[in-house]
Amino acid sequence: MKRSLVVILCLSLIFILVGCSKDKKANKSAQTTNKNQALEDNSKDINNLTQAVNEQNSVDKKKKQIPINTNSIQSTKTSPNKQVVKDKNNVSEKITKVNSKIKLYKGTYFDDSVYRDTTLKKYCEVVISNVTNTSFDFTAYQVNVLSTGKKSRKAIFLKNTAVFTEDGTKAIFHGKNYTLNFTFPNYHGAYPIATDMKISGCKPLAGKNFVNNGIPGHEFG
Repeated sequence: MKRSLVVILCLSLIFILVGCSKDKKANKSAQTTNKNQALEDNSKDINNLTQAVNEQNSVDKKKKQIPINTNSIQSTKTSPNKQVVKDKNNVSEKITKVNSKIKLYKGTYFDDSVYRDTTLKKYCEVVISNVTNTSFDFTAYQVNVLSTGKKSRKAIFLKNTAVFTEDGTKAIFHGKNYTLNFTFPNYHGAYPIATDMKISGCKPLAGKNFVNNGIPGHEFG
């Protein structure tokens, strides 16, 4: 009888120990699972945060790379026959150009001093080209008369573009170093045809009257 009781007590103790061991393993497994889940969740949060930061950096980078197009800034309103432009030398100052009210012809306008002084050995001339309703190109030369009677010339003001301004009877070239003003006096009674031209702002050209005697119907000598 005593032996049976001892056996029963031993078996009961064994079952209790086995049960405790299983509970500890279950708890340990549950803790491990929870810990792994927590790590996985943290990893996801870190990945999401990293992705969000990368996306924001990408947006900021794109914003920095977007160039500012200063030319897209709209100019102030002008009348229908006016336009606001920048001169070709990229001077920040703007020039308002208008439609011409004179008839300027392409060709050579030369210093009319040659008519008054036949012994003149040096003078200037201005070649006009690419004439439009609002602008024209010009190139200034110095002409040297050689002892043989032949002429040589060198450019003293390279080709540039002047625009008609104010009332359409004047023109201007505004460059980095020079501002040239063009007027067209009616010395030969040909208005609105421009047979005469004066230029200020460039010493070799200032104070001279340049004439074009090759305009059809307005030739003179």
